Amino acid sequence: MGFINKTPAGTYRANWRDPAGRQKAKTFTTKKEASAFLAETESALNRGTYLDPKAGKKRFGEFAKVWQASRHVEQRTSERTDSVMRIHVLPQWSQWPLAKIEHTEVQGWVNRLSEKLSPASVAKCFGALSMVLNAAVRARLIPINPCEGTNLPSTHKPQRPATAISRAQFDRLLATVEPRYRALVALAAGAGLRWGECLGLTWAAIDLDRATLRVVQVVIESGGVRTIKPTPKSRAGVRTVPMPDFLVTELRKLYAEKGSPDATELVFIVRTGHAPLRSTFRRHVWRPALVRAGLLGSVAETSPERWRATWPTTAGASAEAVFATERSAVEHVAEHAAGGLRFHDLRHSYATWLVSDGLPVNVVQRVMGHESASTTLNLYTHAPNTFHDRVRDVFDGDADDSLTSDE
Repeated sequence: MGFINKTPAGTYRANWRDPAGRQKAKTFTTKKEASAFLAETESALNRGTYLDPKAGKKRFGEFAKVWQASRHVEQRTSERTDSVMRIHVLPQWSQWPLAKIEHTEVQGWVNRLSEKLSPASVAKCFGALSMVLNAAVRARLIPINPCEGTNLPSTHKPQRPATAISRAQFDRLLATVEPRYRALVALAAGAGLRWGECLGLTWAAIDLDRATLRVVQVVIESGGVRTIKPTPKSRAGVRTVPMPDFLVTELRKLYAEKGSPDATELVFIVRTGHAPLRSTFRRHVWRPALVRAGLLGSVAETSPERWRATWPTTAGASAEAVFATERSAVEHVAEHAAGGLRFHDLRHSYATWLVSDGLPVNVVQRVMGHESASTTLNLYTHAPNTFHDRVRDVFDGDADDSLTSDE
């Protein structure tokens, strides 16, 4: 049981023992205040919800450092959170005692961030703050998370629809890709592999004779550094995928060009011995190939040593310019054109081709590496342009006669 005693200074000291048996005390101006505090403290001890009054004095920055060191998350997740903490969260809250951070202060901070950052960035900053404060609640340093009930700016924005190209368009695209990267593009369209899965592929995972490949690892990129992650995106991501003839052909060419490489070697490496950087590939290989294939803007020879480039702008208009060489025209369109097919759209195309050709969704789900068939249907397939005619075809002819005949 706790007790109250009067100090020589005329104040009143509430005394109690914490769950560890340590003697604690807090001084109040009046006996009534001391009695109320002691009653609340003893009730909390009985309920198991006791918080040390001094615990909330720990500064946010000090606790955040411990929290960051104790997390067990993927490297990219950790790096993103650390960046947000360093740039936006700690400059504001580092010196604040945990118990002094109130809801109104959090809301004001969010409002100020909203004036200079996108809604998505604000949400990331707020999320990092809230995670630390949730950990402080679990550590019995503060009673509640002051982030609860905070109003965030809306992050809703029109989602760019998935794009699927025809197989004829893909053939044109593949023909314009630099030869050493054609197998990489063919993997996305012919096996539905994600970017990281393509880069994580080793020659040991490819069986050219049986026309199959095995997805077992991925390459992740963060801050320009590429590392190998020994597992794919999900458990279903570990899979065996059959390869079409055009993909086998491109991989055989690459294998021969590399002079029968070691089985443990990554299939796609640059001069530095690492996997390609996604941004470099997009800028120097992917976008120029789209232009040459007629899938992004256009480049046409108007006269000897004169090439007219035309491209869509972000404002929805069309721009054009004349260049002395085809290469300079292509590079300009690739750099300045708005929109354009994404590398990941080849994975969309792969799934759409399979479903449109009648493959069961559960089979497509398996080769795509999805945990759920609904993911396959909702994210990676869309109705072909001819779907109106195909729906009508179901009801044409004698297809329904057999269902109504008397037998």
